[in-house]
Amino acid sequence: MRYFRILAFIAIIAIVCPLMVRGQEVGVRRDAIKGPISITADEIQHDAAANTYTARGNVHVMEATRSVDADYVFLDDNTKDVTAEGHVVYEDMGDRIEAERMQLNLETKKGNLEKARVFIKTGNVYINGNEIEKTGESQYKIKKGKFTTCGWDKPEWTFTSDEVDITVQGYAKTRSTTFHILGIPVFYVPWGIFPVKTDRASGFLMPEMGVSSANGATFKLSYFWAISKDTDATVSAEYMSNRGVMLGAQYRYFIREDLKGELEGNIINDNDYGDVRYQLKAKHQQVFFKDLKLKANIWHVSDNDYLKDFGKTITERSESQLKSTVYLEKPLRKSLLTGGVSKFRNLLMDDDSTIFQYYPEITYFTEYIPIARTNMYLDLNSSLTNFYRDKGDTFTRMTLDPSLKLPLPYKGLNTLLSGTLYESGYLVNRGDTYNGTTKHRQTFRLDGDTNMQFLKTYFTRWSSLQSMQSVIKPAVRYTFIPSTGYNDVPRIDAYDRMNQTNILTYSLNHYLYGGSESGAKSEMSLLEISQTYGLSGNLEPSDLYKGSGSRFSDIDARLTLTPISNLSFSHESIWNVSGEGVKAMRHGLHYAIPSIFALAVTHSYSNGYGVNPYTGEYVTQYTDPTTGAVTTFGTSNQIYFATMGGYSVFQGGYEIRYEFTKKEWIDTEYWIRYKPGCWSTTLSLSQTKRPNDTSFKISFDLTGITSK
Repeated sequence: MRYFRILAFIAIIAIVCPLMVRGQEVGVRRDAIKGPISITADEIQHDAAANTYTARGNVHVMEATRSVDADYVFLDDNTKDVTAEGHVVYEDMGDRIEAERMQLNLETKKGNLEKARVFIKTGNVYINGNEIEKTGESQYKIKKGKFTTCGWDKPEWTFTSDEVDITVQGYAKTRSTTFHILGIPVFYVPWGIFPVKTDRASGFLMPEMGVSSANGATFKLSYFWAISKDTDATVSAEYMSNRGVMLGAQYRYFIREDLKGELEGNIINDNDYGDVRYQLKAKHQQVFFKDLKLKANIWHVSDNDYLKDFGKTITERSESQLKSTVYLEKPLRKSLLTGGVSKFRNLLMDDDSTIFQYYPEITYFTEYIPIARTNMYLDLNSSLTNFYRDKGDTFTRMTLDPSLKLPLPYKGLNTLLSGTLYESGYLVNRGDTYNGTTKHRQTFRLDGDTNMQFLKTYFTRWSSLQSMQSVIKPAVRYTFIPSTGYNDVPRIDAYDRMNQTNILTYSLNHYLYGGSESGAKSEMSLLEISQTYGLSGNLEPSDLYKGSGSRFSDIDARLTLTPISNLSFSHESIWNVSGEGVKAMRHGLHYAIPSIFALAVTHSYSNGYGVNPYTGEYVTQYTDPTTGAVTTFGTSNQIYFATMGGYSVFQGGYEIRYEFTKKEWIDTEYWIRYKPGCWSTTLSLSQTKRPNDTSFKISFDLTGITSK
């Protein structure tokens, strides 16, 4: 009878669970089920002998967090099997099933669905299929179905598969799978594993595809492995039709703040290069015994051209030197002890066997230590370094450099007097005989630094800026190093090159600070200008100033501007006063609106000058003191421009590096990302001169599936 309502009681079943019938509503309690069951319908029939219930018309079954709506429901209270037909809707804790027919066991949570679609709240996964088997409380098996995270109606992307096994808070395992975007098939995989989790989850990342003039057609497939809450790894295989298959792996760990690191490796048997090529990178930080710190930063490549061919960024492809370090650091009372090794690799030299490696280097230095009750302070810098190389003489150098400092403030005039004693000993091993000889050097240095400050405060009416403070600080520094007479001492680096010095350095600094209404003060600009004058004659090459050969050094100028928090400008330049003009110049502009827009522009210019690594001065060329090899610096005039931003569902950016001298683009890279919501695709185009290559790549990211 349609719209029939009854109210009655059904006798207690099995003593444990009362069964109630109230018109069209029936309540049942079962220990095996989460709670009492209530049934409402237009018509309800109860077979007491078989202990079954049949409900027809607007059926609603409710049990704790679960509910079933259908045109027809059959419940076997003995087996706890439910059969529902006609406009079936099953809901449980946010999960939803819509089907034409459903068979489900309330205890095992297993059953079968016909012409159904399933929404799994955890992971935001939507499933469609003609035949869906529910193999457990959180497990589903789909035949000839599809799944997505974009909803049921007109999803932007889908996986269609012959067979899909999905476990909530687990994985989706697929067989014979095609990936579609807007209904258009994009690629096919015979099998796949995708995470269906809200937390980090292991699974395949979306493949990257592209084409390159140097590498040919490329296809990269990666697998992300969530090993634990503190560790994870990514393994990848990239096919390049012109070169072969590159295998890669990354392992990351963050056990705690004082124990973290990353390992990375790539290897390829390069068909184009004709050899096996690889890259190894490692970073590690760890603290032992509370304050003993270990730091490691290792970078090694198989050949000098590896980064040019396979570097991921413009910066990587432009690397000219690699440095690997491993060292320990131990803070002591007002001092610091360090020890480690450093390895250098010059990517511009075919043979870097003459480059010094620090095997090992031990340093010890102190903070300013007050002497008794005086105004004097003592500090100490010392080191023991073994300079090793495969070819040429090797050296072991020990230095001991104590300093005394005496500040003398007087009515706004700040003076600091300091004296440093340099004691150095050398053990020299000749490259041909390895017969050790010793050298010794002793000298000292006197410095007098005097400055004063002129302050002026300006009040403004700007809402964010209440005041500005201008600070002008002129300074004069005198430096004296006597004639040393140690020309036969090895000159390994700038430390060893201390010629007789009698100079006066004068500088002018201007600081501009902004004050807010809260009283906070920030630096808005800084201008620094300095020059050195040789009191005893023409200046010798030194790292104490820029330029040599005349009494006046080059002018060293620096400017930084930060008018607002997200905008900054920097300028550095070296000016020659003997007619050569600008030797070197560098400008930088940075602007950023977090999560919206970022801009960086850098311009660098060098008029045939560079830094001598053995002396520290700016020169047009330098000679290796051991091998006699001459390095000449060419003129460089480059601009680097990078920007990124986004609007609505689009994001994009590009990086360029242009050489004005050669009138050519060195590197260009453009990318655009489309992210409508539940997925994104990134297209990138890059052109490089090192190597000469043009490449195009496309990659996808699926929210909740391939995002890690």
